[in-house]
Amino acid sequence: MLKISRLTDYATAVILFMQKDDKLYSSEIIAKGVGLEIPTVSKVLKLLTKAKILVSTRGANGGYQLAKVSDDITLFDVIQAIEGNTAITECTKTDSLCAQEQGCDSRTGWQKVNQQIENILVQMTIAKMAELNGASKPDIKLMVKDYV
Repeated sequence: MLKISRLTDYATAVILFMQKDDKLYSSEIIAKGVGLEIPTVSKVLKLLTKAKILVSTRGANGGYQLAKVSDDITLFDVIQAIEGNTAITECTKTDSLCAQEQGCDSRTGWQKVNQQIENILVQMTIAKMAELNGASKPDIKLMVKDYV
């Protein structure tokens, strides 16, 4: 079975939560909004910021926000940010370490499959995911009062 890590799933949930409007979110508000522990959210935020999917602002009024609009963030971007280079088999990586690579009859086929999966992930944006999920705007005022 092909499976992404839980951390990638969490990263997608974080971005879906944040994409609803263009404002700064604290890690506490994000954690509450997606139902995760703050240390987990902090780890995700750090990786997404490093990948330039999010930007962070320090200070008392700081927080995180999307670095670009949700139409420009793909699932492939999110997976790459959390998982690193992705490939479904060893021989589909660019830096393959497979000893059988030269004489393998399935390498070209796996590379085509990997490319098709990558194409699908590139076409699926966060905006499309939100639309498919029927995502509604969160009531930030209710969440903020828990921290004031």
